Amino acid sequence: MKLDRSKYLESRSLRPTKLFLAIVAVNLLLGLFVWLFPKDGITLSSTFKLKFISFDELVGDDKSGHREVNLDSILAGINPKLNAEIAGTVVHIANAQTDTVLNSDIETVREVLVGFKEVPNYRRIQIPVNNPNALKSLQNGLINESKTKVIRILHYGDSQLEGDRISDYFRNKLQKVYGGQGPGIVLPNEPAATSRQSVFVSHSKNMRKHAFYINGSTRTDGKYGIGGSSFTFDGNYSSFLKWTYDEAKNSIQPAFSSKKQEQSYLIFRNGSKSYLSVRQYARITLLYENDEVSQLQLTCDNSVNNYNLKPSDGLGVQQWDLKTDKELRLDFTNGKFPLIYGVALDGTSGVAVDNFPMRGSSAIGFNKMSQGLYRKQLEALNVRAIILQYGINVIPTVRSNYGYYRTLFTKQLQSIKAANPGVSILVIGPSDMSKNDGGTMVSYGNIPLLRDAMREAALSSGCCFWDLYEAMGGENSMVAWVNDGLAQKDYTHFSYKGSKYISEMLFDALMEKVNKQ
Repeated sequence: MKLDRSKYLESRSLRPTKLFLAIVAVNLLLGLFVWLFPKDGITLSSTFKLKFISFDELVGDDKSGHREVNLDSILAGINPKLNAEIAGTVVHIANAQTDTVLNSDIETVREVLVGFKEVPNYRRIQIPVNNPNALKSLQNGLINESKTKVIRILHYGDSQLEGDRISDYFRNKLQKVYGGQGPGIVLPNEPAATSRQSVFVSHSKNMRKHAFYINGSTRTDGKYGIGGSSFTFDGNYSSFLKWTYDEAKNSIQPAFSSKKQEQSYLIFRNGSKSYLSVRQYARITLLYENDEVSQLQLTCDNSVNNYNLKPSDGLGVQQWDLKTDKELRLDFTNGKFPLIYGVALDGTSGVAVDNFPMRGSSAIGFNKMSQGLYRKQLEALNVRAIILQYGINVIPTVRSNYGYYRTLFTKQLQSIKAANPGVSILVIGPSDMSKNDGGTMVSYGNIPLLRDAMREAALSSGCCFWDLYEAMGGENSMVAWVNDGLAQKDYTHFSYKGSKYISEMLFDALMEKVNKQ
């Protein structure tokens, strides 16, 4: 039997009326789901929850009880640009090293820079009851020691510090008040190093990084530099043979074998966009270890000089008082390659602030460092304070109790204190961090629990604590920071603009304690 094609196609098609009724039926069914489905979802397990869009979300009127933050209120009185301009007008006085500037003038400058703000309670540094003099080392260093020598502040943290964020502005503020130059200790092969504005580091291809916070690159002997990492060079090198008299130099010089040395170097190029005091330095310090004598060629701009690196019993420190306008280069030209712990670019007095970002780290691993070596570095570099800023790598692991992390973190603090019992230690709690909850970015609910665990670990260990979560606005504040361009779209990291606000808050909180204690 032959089919009628037109009748067949008509039977297979939907009439407009039927199509409309079908669409209405589907929407009514979905509407019923929207109306009846639990707003908080259905929990399937401890890690999975079944959720369906709510009516409020559907019509774009979802309040969900989420707290909204008024950032204008939170940042009232915090103006990094204005304060940088104020500091810039008087920096020549604060940094003056001549007898023509009276001490009273310098004190006036310091009062102008640190005495015009009232720090609200929620942004104040918390002092441990069991150690009321926790900031004494830093206080004495800033007010007294910095006049004649460099005092150092170590700023450890996770990826929140990458690119010298937070540390850069904080360093500049301190150097404006207490003097100082340079970016501090600079390490090669750092994440986001090209984003750093004060100095750019490059190295030869045969350099290898070892760090306690990177899986697969740790050392079994605990030999890490003050920044939690150390650096080696692969390849051939000449061997030290003996000491010989060099008539041209009229001195005893090392002789090496003729074996060709693998090209091994570190290069430090001054940036052009950072603060002037940070881009200039007058003293270069190489931290290393080597059981044999070796030779190094040091190039400052167009000036080239060769130096012997003496064998070291543990930590070796080589220092040069040289100024570099554009580029510093260290070539390891003869002898066994040294183990490199870091290069410090500082002034000859004032404050140095070192930026040590540890991507992916939760502050665990300080107890893996050789305590004797760490102690020597803290002493040699005159470290007066240590700041630890971690937490964002712990937050995504949601738990109802962070007692385990409090125990681990306490162990790290105790290890640091054992290396230098008198050093001032400030723990900065986690910042706010957002996740997607049904199409709305909201704070992780476990942040206060982690913050409390870190605070308990800090205060019980005799360390100070600064609550960054509350300082920036608390719950859901990260959303406001992102919307205002002060944080990145990952709802985790501050932007460079936003990091200046954090630095300004930290500086104010620290100055209040230093000047009142």
